[in-house]
Order: sequence, then structure tokens, then C-alpha cells
Amino acid sequence: MISLDQIKTLIHDTCFELGDKYASPEAVQLVLETGLVESKYKWIRQLGDGPARSFWQIEPATAVDNLAHYIKHRFDLLHKCAEVSMVDLKHWQNYSEPLWKDILEKNLSAAIIHCRLKYWRVPKRMPNTLEGRAKYWKNYYNTSQGKGSEEHYIESVKDWMRE
Repeated sequence: MISLDQIKTLIHDTCFELGDKYASPEAVQLVLETGLVESKYKWIRQLGDGPARSFWQIEPATAVDNLAHYIKHRFDLLHKCAEVSMVDLKHWQNYSEPLWKDILEKNLSAAIIHCRLKYWRVPKRMPNTLEGRAKYWKNYYNTSQGKGSEEHYIESVKDWMRE
């Protein structure tokens, strides 16, 4: 079983190294809980034959969207992403979904960065309650087309808290 304390530390450190504005306690908690809900920190590939990768079940298309529509316009952030993830800068400038499928599966920090930036790009304030984070996750991460529910989010987090 993976240590959630170590994962939380990795999430915090990764986000903080990007810039302290990315590492608020609410953001770290939301990314931690997203991994719990998406994979229970057990799976790095989407069950079945779906494209999502990493504990945070990020689709390569989402990573490419972060790259093409956000990161590429922020030179300092682009370089920080490469440095923090220890993934060559040329890959952070590459919009190949097969490449990002591999990186997301093999590199925890790169996956954390994409999860965090997916939430960062939401134009709504991040909530600080479990119920608020569940709704935020459903609306902006899982989306209305996703199979997840706010109830599943809350139950997944409460199960972890009971352990």
C-alpha cells in the first residue's frame, strides 16, 4: 500500500517548486483527494481500455491541452515544469498524446503538475470543504460526462479517513 503521507508531501513539494501560489493547503488537499477518488492510489492506467494515466487518471489530451493552451504561453512556468518533473523541456513543448500517455504513467511529478494545472485553470475559487471539493471535482475534473459522482468522491475520501 502506498503511503498517503508521502504522496501528500510529494504533491505539496511538486506544487511548491512550481511556485508557492500553486501549493495552497486547499490545492494540495484537492490533488490528494483527486488521486484517492480517481484510482485509490492503486492504478496508473484507466481500468478497461481508456486513455487515462497516473494515479490522477489524466487523459493525454488533457495534458496536451494544458501544454498548448496554458503552459506554452508562460515561459517561466514551462521551464519550471521541466525542472520540477525532471522531464526534458523538449517534451513539455511536444503535443504528442502518445508521448504524454507514457510520461503521465511513468512520472508522478509530471502527473501532479497536470492535475494541479487542470484545477488552476478553473475560473472559480477553490473550495475548502469536502462537499465543495466534491462538487468542484465533478464539475471541472470529472465533468458532467464522467462516470464519477459527488457522492463517490465524498465516500472515497471518508473511507480513507476511517483507515
